[in-house]
Amino acid sequence: MSLSLFLFNKKRLIAIFILNVLLTTLLIADTNFFRYYYNLITIPIIFQLNPKMISTVDQSIASLFQVKDILYIVDIPFMLAALIKLHKKGITSIHFPKRIRKSIVTLAVALVIILSVSSISNISSYAYSNNYSAKSLGVFYSHFYNTKLFIEKNVLEDENTAKEEKTEVEKYFESRNVKKENSNIQYKYEGIANGKNLIIVQMEAMQQFVIGKEINNMEITPNLNKLIKESLYFNNIYYQVSGGNTSDAEFLTNNSLYPLSEGSVYHRYPENTYHSLPSLLKQKGYSTYALHAFDKIFWNRNEMYKALQFDKFFSSEDYVMDDFAGWSGNALSDKSFLRQSLNKIDTSKPFYSFLVTLSSHHPFTYFENFDFNVGEYQGTYIGNYIKAAHYADSCIGNFIDDLKSKGLYENSLLVFYGDHSAVPKLENEGLMQFLGMEYNDLDWAKLQRVPLIIHYPGQQKGELISTTGGQIDIMPTVANIMGFDVSYALGKDLVNTKKSYAVLRSGSIITDKYIYFNDTRELYDYNSGDPINIDLYDNELQDLISELNMSDIIISKDLFSNHNVPKK
Repeated sequence: MSLSLFLFNKKRLIAIFILNVLLTTLLIADTNFFRYYYNLITIPIIFQLNPKMISTVDQSIASLFQVKDILYIVDIPFMLAALIKLHKKGITSIHFPKRIRKSIVTLAVALVIILSVSSISNISSYAYSNNYSAKSLGVFYSHFYNTKLFIEKNVLEDENTAKEEKTEVEKYFESRNVKKENSNIQYKYEGIANGKNLIIVQMEAMQQFVIGKEINNMEITPNLNKLIKESLYFNNIYYQVSGGNTSDAEFLTNNSLYPLSEGSVYHRYPENTYHSLPSLLKQKGYSTYALHAFDKIFWNRNEMYKALQFDKFFSSEDYVMDDFAGWSGNALSDKSFLRQSLNKIDTSKPFYSFLVTLSSHHPFTYFENFDFNVGEYQGTYIGNYIKAAHYADSCIGNFIDDLKSKGLYENSLLVFYGDHSAVPKLENEGLMQFLGMEYNDLDWAKLQRVPLIIHYPGQQKGELISTTGGQIDIMPTVANIMGFDVSYALGKDLVNTKKSYAVLRSGSIITDKYIYFNDTRELYDYNSGDPINIDLYDNELQDLISELNMSDIIISKDLFSNHNVPKK
């Protein structure tokens, strides 16, 4: 407001009206984005938007709007009417000295408010959590701070600072690798799937709470439940995605690096060199495939998959579009996708296939009339999601049958995991009713888990592993079972680690002892929910959060470009 008083005179009311419209538009966009991603829109996210992407998810976006959002625009007609009336009367100008005084007074009041609040805020948390800065100093300040941070990191960065950051990361990996080399420990399941095929299926919006759950005496995921009985089942795995959502989950799994806090790695750094899972397996003579029956340019997959060293990317243009299900009926069904995918892979030699399903995509309305009895939840958001999960599970069941008929089930390491949340906070009431729970922040945080199921060749007896981890840990776990090293992975081997934690992209941390909320700087006992003195764990928390910073440095500085990674 102070700037508008200073820069404009006769046109100041017009400028203020335009400013109001722009800020209203930003708030509406933030609200819509927040309801799904629990975050604010940032510059990198705006850069990655394009008409094609928006038109593809328009129904998901529309489903997030609520009637009460009209409050955002209710002032605009009145302001416009007042502006027109004042314009007809003639708007008098204000002399320059008076405008300066008004501008200075307005700015001074604003600065006093900002400085008084920021003095009691943890500024270091702002870099990891837009929500924390928004809660502390407001949505507009959060946008200002993140824009400032973006410019500093991408435009104004000091060369000496960049060198120091690179050295820090190198020392971190050297320390980890030296410890492993000096260890004579025999790791559990090490190399048990050496030389076998690797098949990873990323399941769209599959959350852990539906696993083993029944409704009206019927299993929601009978096929996954059956698979778990003869597999390693990790029941404390948290999704760690950010603004890249599905693409972030892909990145976490194939690189064991964290996604970016703002925007998708797939859009911002597709030219980087990565120590990716496909690149490492290519060195071992594997053929590598990425398969996703959707537009190849969505999330910039056609470029990013090249950087990740996939030999071949099969997109929607490579499939026969013979059956549609999910995402408002506009996408190839998972049933057809999984069936056709096996016919596209050369199974005569070792291969790695990475398959990304799609049918169970938000907003799930396609499944409202799907033949699965959800009782009282019929026609509700949670009812539609349960039906979507049940459909996806049936497709997984058909896929496993196909693997067995083709002799691949016992000749491959199979990995199934969920990519991200299905139920945003906006719909928490229905989920809590379904689970018979009362909402609280701790239990909600615990519900943000996804299933991780790993079946190794010959395995007949299931094993439950309750280590707390995230999608960043999938690659090191797979590497141990297949018998090769991942020297530049930030994750841990979930089978053998003594550490039980998951660092979320927001800077929040979940361990088997406590839950730390970075947006409020609060720490709670995992089991009792009692508050804990954060000072007791401050050093540990900072060490864990530093992983986010190291990952950001690796990605933004393309640190692996000079390492021993095969050329694209």
